[in-house]
Order: sequence, then structure tokens, then C-alpha cells
Amino acid sequence: MRSLRHPKRSAVLVAAAAAGFIALAPGSEGSACGYEDPQSVSRGSLNLSYPDSLHVFGAISTEVAARRLPLANFNRGGVDLFGHRLRLAKTSLEQFGAMFSAYEHLRTPVAVVLIEPMLWARFQPSTDGPRTAVHASGPEHGDLVIVTGEAVIAEIAAGRLTFGKAYARGVVRLYGEDAQIAAFVRNYQQVGAKLSAPPREDSQNRRTLCLGSDVRPSCGEIEP
Repeated sequence: MRSLRHPKRSAVLVAAAAAGFIALAPGSEGSACGYEDPQSVSRGSLNLSYPDSLHVFGAISTEVAARRLPLANFNRGGVDLFGHRLRLAKTSLEQFGAMFSAYEHLRTPVAVVLIEPMLWARFQPSTDGPRTAVHASGPEHGDLVIVTGEAVIAEIAAGRLTFGKAYARGVVRLYGEDAQIAAFVRNYQQVGAKLSAPPREDSQNRRTLCLGSDVRPSCGEIEP
């Protein structure tokens, strides 16, 4: 896939407003995430910033029709009165972030957007493993950007789909430098391959996710 240098946020907002996709007050900063305010980061502006990112919709539909993916919770009928769907998505994103440390220490910040609710999350490298922030306002300069769907992340987090297969099937699209994308796919293509143990809680009430082989599992922490 052709790489894309991250546009400056101000340029993104100007282009999006000119196209009529969003309306933001001049000089506003730190807009709310798309789940809370769908107009702040629309799918139209996403496609302007990351060309062809909405092709993920078609790829996901193909996988759902072939029964290789379940229907996203956000696409199911009924009103999400108590935010149950959001909580499920948040949990899947946290588990997905914890999985990185099982294969290779995360060396670059990663931003993920779930296209159904336009929900952003960021994974920040740290000495203790990736730090996950859900409900992020969007990517920051230098982030590797992942565009995908809620069901895709949920299936990877549950150990039923690998990141490499998701990428090959087009239900995940990556945006960044060519070398950055290639290294990320190479290092994390097996994420989701196996869960050797369920999350457990320690004395600090942190859930620990263990992955990898039964002989040498690797664990990452999820903040409560």
C-alpha cells in the first residue's frame, strides 16, 4: 500500500470543513472523539486524510457475508441505552493493545479508528508496555494509523483472527511511511494467533493479558 505522510491536523480540519463534512469553530483544539460527537471526525474527513480508508467497509461486508466475521455490535439493531457496545469496543481495544508486547516491543505510537462509531484509540510505547488511551481525539503527528472495524479488533482480541490475515483481507488498512508499515506488519502479523491464558488481576487491580506459547507466554498490562 502506498504510504501517506500524516497531514497536519489544521490542514485536515480545513479540508474537511471545505468539503462540508465537519464544522468546527476556528481555533478549536482537542475535539471530542467521534463516538460522543459524530460531526467532529466524520467518515468523509477520514477518507480525505487517509485515501481509500473507507474501502474497509466493503472488505468487512465481504467477510461478514462469507461468515468469516460477525456483524459489528454497532451495526446491530436496537438502542445502546447504557453504552454496552462502547464498553465492548473499549475492552477489545485494550486487549488488542496489550497483545503487542507478546511479539515485539512497540516502537512507534499507533492510532486506531473503528469506522462504525468513529472511535479512536492510541497506543503509546513505554518501558512497561504499550499504554492504551481509548476515546482519543485522533492521531498525533508521527503515529502509524490503523483503520478497521469493531468486529475485526474484537476477533483479533479473542484469538480468532490474526492481524496478518486481517491486513491481507483488506479489513485493516495502515497509513504511515512504507518502512514503518512493512515493519509493523512483519512484527505483529501473528497478533491474535493464540491466547494461552485469560486475563488475570493482580493486587493493583490491573488485568494482565498473556499470549504466545504455553512454554514462554508474554504478558501485557491493561490499566483499570
